Amino acid sequence: MRTRFKKAIQLITVIVIGILMVATVVVFARKSSEKVMAAGAIPPPVGYPKLSLSSKVVRPEVAWPDGAVLTYSLTILNTGAYSATDVTLEDAIPYSTTFTGYIDTDSPITPVYTDGMILWEHGVVGFDDSVMITFSVVVTDGFDGMISNTAVISDPMIAEPISIMAQTNVTDHPVFEISKTATPALPGKNKPLIYELTVTNVGQDTGEVPVPIVVTDLVPDYTEFLEAGRDGTLDGDVVLWNRSVDLEYKETSTFTFSVNITGSSVSSGTVIGNNYYNVTWMNGDDPDINYGEPFSTTVIDPIFILSKSVDPDPPGSNREMTYTLTVLNLGSLATDLVITDTLTLPPGVEYQRGGEYEDGVISWTIARLDTRQSAQVSFTVSIGDIADLPLLNSDYQVCSAEGVCAEGIPVNSLIVGPTFEAMASVYPLAKGAGGGDKIVTPTLTIENLGPGNAFDATALLTFGNISINKVSDLSVTPPVGTIEKGPTCTLYEHCRSYVWMGDLMVGDMITITTPIPQSTIVGEQGNAYTATVVVTDTLGDYVTEPVTGTAVGNITHFSNLIPTKSAPAEIGPGQTMTYTIQVWNSAYTTELTPPPIITDTVPPSVTLIEKSISNGGTSEIIGDNTVVEWVLEEGLHTGESIDLSYAVDVDPDLVSGTLIVNDYYQASWYETNITGTMTNIGEPVTTTVHEVGLVDSFKTVTPEWALPGSGTVLTYTVHVVNSGPYDLNDVKVTDIFPWEHATYQRNAVASAGTLESDIVSLVWTGDVAHGDEQLITFTVKVDDFFEGVLTNTATITHESLLQDKVVTAVAYITDEPVLRISKIATPDPVAVGANLLYQIQVTNLGQMATLLEINDSIPANTEYVEGSASSGWQPVDGAVKWILPVLDTGESAKVTFQVTVTGGRSISNDDYSVSCDEGVVAYGTPVVTRVKFTGSEFFLPITAK
Repeated sequence: MRTRFKKAIQLITVIVIGILMVATVVVFARKSSEKVMAAGAIPPPVGYPKLSLSSKVVRPEVAWPDGAVLTYSLTILNTGAYSATDVTLEDAIPYSTTFTGYIDTDSPITPVYTDGMILWEHGVVGFDDSVMITFSVVVTDGFDGMISNTAVISDPMIAEPISIMAQTNVTDHPVFEISKTATPALPGKNKPLIYELTVTNVGQDTGEVPVPIVVTDLVPDYTEFLEAGRDGTLDGDVVLWNRSVDLEYKETSTFTFSVNITGSSVSSGTVIGNNYYNVTWMNGDDPDINYGEPFSTTVIDPIFILSKSVDPDPPGSNREMTYTLTVLNLGSLATDLVITDTLTLPPGVEYQRGGEYEDGVISWTIARLDTRQSAQVSFTVSIGDIADLPLLNSDYQVCSAEGVCAEGIPVNSLIVGPTFEAMASVYPLAKGAGGGDKIVTPTLTIENLGPGNAFDATALLTFGNISINKVSDLSVTPPVGTIEKGPTCTLYEHCRSYVWMGDLMVGDMITITTPIPQSTIVGEQGNAYTATVVVTDTLGDYVTEPVTGTAVGNITHFSNLIPTKSAPAEIGPGQTMTYTIQVWNSAYTTELTPPPIITDTVPPSVTLIEKSISNGGTSEIIGDNTVVEWVLEEGLHTGESIDLSYAVDVDPDLVSGTLIVNDYYQASWYETNITGTMTNIGEPVTTTVHEVGLVDSFKTVTPEWALPGSGTVLTYTVHVVNSGPYDLNDVKVTDIFPWEHATYQRNAVASAGTLESDIVSLVWTGDVAHGDEQLITFTVKVDDFFEGVLTNTATITHESLLQDKVVTAVAYITDEPVLRISKIATPDPVAVGANLLYQIQVTNLGQMATLLEINDSIPANTEYVEGSASSGWQPVDGAVKWILPVLDTGESAKVTFQVTVTGGRSISNDDYSVSCDEGVVAYGTPVVTRVKFTGSEFFLPITAK
């Protein structure tokens, strides 16, 4: 009678628990009555159901062995992009239990109990929905042990069935399990190793009286005992702990001891097994014992990667250079490290400081270097007045007290002298004869672009047909160096040369000009006046290539109206742009009969704003063109200028990258002496259309990489940016989550506007003021142990966009490096005979990469420029190669080299790659550079009938 009453109470309890479980809504599931849809379901084949996050729980997890009732609650959860319409659930009643008859569900299709199994067939789990099924069993009286229950879920649209399990430990006493870990993860010979044993109670609570337990472990082979933690003692080779524990279900207690790895037979790769350990306790009068899983750890030596970098790179003449040595330890703890570097320096290079220097050897000591830690040391040398000399630094190494040594990666460098840039100008380029108000100003500039400093650089300054007669006519800004009279010049009837000599450090620039404007000497129409600078530097036996800048002006007996134009470099579609034309008369005053005329042909893709034309200008349609015209009734005197302008509306449907070229504007004036009109055409002005507004929106993800495992959460932020000049209303963002391998956490927030979301998408609508941005932030949880690339894509739509703006963010879930390699070539186009600079960038988006090798084949129709490769290169036939020691997560490295173009219509560099010691290889996309040929220009005569 008492037993029946007890069973009845248990069944009532089961019903109540079942009702409560059904009422519980799993955080990811939304019932149909409370759904808020965003973009909604995605039809197959792109969309499909995802049931892998389905789950099962059992109450209680620990039960007494007196006919306990176990209640199972299964949640079939669909976090995919489409409904599952033919779901089958099979759940066999576990051994040593009996079905109570209680079963419930929130689905219209009721599960049935048949042949010892809970069966739910042809079930529907809708998009962003779930189905809950609850049932109960009674444990056979007197059973003691673990009850495991496994359900299998299948559907034709999922790749494979899904198994979910729940366990209950049926017992009337505490049950202890034991596990083990060891630190460090990479132990070394003659180093301590600490074991930690964890005892977990998976049975009934210990109650008010603590339970005595005994933990036993053996001192492993190849080790000697050091000490045990609290309560621990050593008995021969056995470590014992006697402790009374008070542990509730799933609570733990830890036990530690340490050993030293030792023995003549221990070497890197030795496996230390620690397999015999257990926990013992009394179950009434009988002892219970549980053994831990076999455990082992592998001895490993320190593993060094020693590398070197230089700064500046390349090293320059007449300045210091610093070598930085980096040692990375990928193995076990290293102690008492000694780094040595044997210097073999050419004449003109001397050690300055850093480390301990003795007899040509520099040394450093480092007390310890843990696993995956790095340390840096450095030294500095001074480079004298030399250039074009190679520096090879290859004789350096690191050794540790563990007897491990590693040679450094050789570093090749080339000492480079100064690189000069020389420019010359005469102002104006055309003028009347003589002086007075028809002055001319020559200006010469010399800049040192590096990397070497220039001591006693020399520049030859030559002026032809300009009234410079003595050194004092010239000034240098800033006042660097000296100017002296130069060699005799016979290029022109009146020709003077001078020599400037002085120091130019990297980045320095001097300007040589005449503080007082000069006159021209010759006066005939078309005579030239010139200013020339030729600069070079001598560094030991090496002389830099002379660099020349020349400017030529011409004498005229007429007026000379020079038009120049300015316009924005970039403009957005539909925006207003202003053209400004400055007209300057560098020669004689213009005649007024007829007066000068300035014309400008409005370029395609824009529309003239008639009322914007300044200075009384007019417009007319000539053929298919609109021409703006100004008549300068008052003319222009010598040296006088005038600014003219007009505005245009840029066509609203232009795509980004469109070029608006204004290349036909001119100044025309009448000359009596030739009884005709003279014309100067201005230099073209180009404006690039850059779509503004929402096109500058972007998306980020944090972190950008993670190790495969469980519990990884990614945070995405959509930046809805309005870079345009106008406020934008009703902007819409649709974001499709990476639902295939992650689950949205239903926590999206926006800085303004409204948003709705479902399990696979988010829709935001709001306003974005000009120059402002709105933020949308949400998180997803990566599926446990997924490994691969997660790409999240959002699409921004608005009437102001020519096409939808798509923004993406990529996260890498991997335990390997993820390498990317890219390249740019400058200049493009490149002239035959000129040098082409390649800049290669390698980026690691994954885990640490070591011993990277960059290879690049010298392309056809080029020759490698000796010594042009950045430091660290290694010579290879027909290619250049660099070895990089390490590239950590998110880091980038850049290397460069130059080739001389020998011919061809284009240069294709398509064979370059990067690999690393971890086995990852990445290839770059081809880079094609156009080739241009230079030569003498010729003109065909134009005749008219």
